[in-house]
Amino acid sequence: MLVVPLEMMTTGEQGRIHALDGSPAFVVRLQEMGLREGVPVQMVRAGSPCILSVNDQRLSLRFEDSTTVLVELLKCTR
Repeated sequence: MLVVPLEMMTTGEQGRIHALDGSPAFVVRLQEMGLREGVPVQMVRAGSPCILSVNDQRLSLRFEDSTTVLVELLKCTR
């Protein structure tokens, strides 16, 4: 199992949310948008902002330096 920060994922990579860390208010906001532990995600476009596929939706995210979303990569090609 390889766990990496979300911003380290490359386009096309798939994974599951492993953990959210940051200010409580921002973590709650991410959870409201569907980013919860165990949820499958796919990186549609890497970068800042990135585009992430979550629960048949696409989210555009730009992260604060103090927020970390850790993802367990599924189809690891690294």
